[in-house]
Amino acid sequence: MTKTLSQNALFFLGLALAMGLFQNLLYWIVGVDIVTQSSFANYFLAANLTSLLGTAFLLRFYYIQQFRAAFVTGLFAFFTALLRVMLLYSILFPLTRALQGYYPFVLVLDLAAGLLAASSLVLSPAGKNGWLKAAGVSSFLVASSALALLIISMQVYGGRSTPTLEKWQLGLSFMASLQPIFFVGYFWQHPAAPSQPSDSNLSSWQTILMDAARLIGIAAFLFLGVSLFGEGIRASYPQPEAIKQVRIFQARTFTNRRGDTLSYRLLRPQGYDSTQRYPLLVSLHGAAGYGTDNIRQLASWEIQRLTEPRNRKKYPAFILAPQCSRGTSWGGLPHLVPRDTIVFDLLNALEREFSIDSNRRYVVGHSLGGYGTWSFIGTRPGVFAAALPLSGAGDPSLAKNMVDIAIWAFHGETDRNVPVEGCRTVIKAIQQAGGHPRYTEYAGVGHYLNPSLDATPGILDWLFAQRRGIQQK
Repeated sequence: MTKTLSQNALFFLGLALAMGLFQNLLYWIVGVDIVTQSSFANYFLAANLTSLLGTAFLLRFYYIQQFRAAFVTGLFAFFTALLRVMLLYSILFPLTRALQGYYPFVLVLDLAAGLLAASSLVLSPAGKNGWLKAAGVSSFLVASSALALLIISMQVYGGRSTPTLEKWQLGLSFMASLQPIFFVGYFWQHPAAPSQPSDSNLSSWQTILMDAARLIGIAAFLFLGVSLFGEGIRASYPQPEAIKQVRIFQARTFTNRRGDTLSYRLLRPQGYDSTQRYPLLVSLHGAAGYGTDNIRQLASWEIQRLTEPRNRKKYPAFILAPQCSRGTSWGGLPHLVPRDTIVFDLLNALEREFSIDSNRRYVVGHSLGGYGTWSFIGTRPGVFAAALPLSGAGDPSLAKNMVDIAIWAFHGETDRNVPVEGCRTVIKAIQQAGGHPRYTEYAGVGHYLNPSLDATPGILDWLFAQRRGIQQK
């Protein structure tokens, strides 16, 4: 083992260890919302490429030491890990979503390769060294636990995420990030031999290349890490837009007959008169509204606009803003537990308590809430008079249920979180079924629609003009 190989292995394995621990620290502080931050995909890629580069030096060491079983199985695991990383990166930062369905297969293949590589470290001559044997045992435990967790998720929960599964996944992610410790320990414990004459023949370009790689690695850690940390901390607290609404929205909790509970905020019409009937708007938050504080969901576009003094007078209405926790959804997303039933139970309860016009119920939602909006009107066609799905995708097979509902959908052409095709497809299906939905697609706009919505006249006028069974253009 030459000094050059030892130094490079120590550097990149150590950097991978630091980047992995930092990422898991943010997971612990912020939760799974960290993956939705704009810097996460690039940080994820940088961290994993750093880890793979460290693994490449480790494989070189296996080859030099003639650990053939460890080298062959490690090389196979290297390429399956590279495939998994690139595929997951395409999902996090969508170059294309067409390959998303292949991820479970690639993940199982990578875990199997990891188990094989870990076994070779324990059972082959490489296992005679305590550090390498410990690395093999640890890797085997992490990979087998991850495989078991994947099987439980698919068989018990149908592939859906739950808070319990997320805790286990976070624990395994933390354990996996510690793996480089054992290899760092090995290289640190065993002093490197002096560089061989053959090394000096390549030293000039190798030195430049490795120095550049080190600088890029450190820069990626610092710049992407600082950016991700800032985004994560901001995401862990309610937005100022939500906090300022707390004083006018009443905090409530609803419990249905099955004992299920739902936290929500309710705003009554200004000058509420129980002898009159008022419309009710359901605001379904996106992923940024996840939580248990009963505050974060109040940052949505529709709530911000309808609570402006002039609009409270112009559109007197009840505004219902429920909140769901991580691992759940409003519907329309097969891998998350739906919370739609309890929302409709709550609607029935509110109509018994207040004077609400059952012909003027409206639903609005962005992103996660956009999926929910499409799901609400598709699965409960007789409930809402109108819907504003924002940056969400619907189920075309439910198009026939949406024909008689006034719909004005909005989507950004360059949306990377929810590809625009998901909205185009359901709009086309409704039109083919005989419906007349309105659709506005913003050219050059991504997932965040607020400025574009503010620049589009007549949205609220159109919405509050709708009555069930009577669509106004």
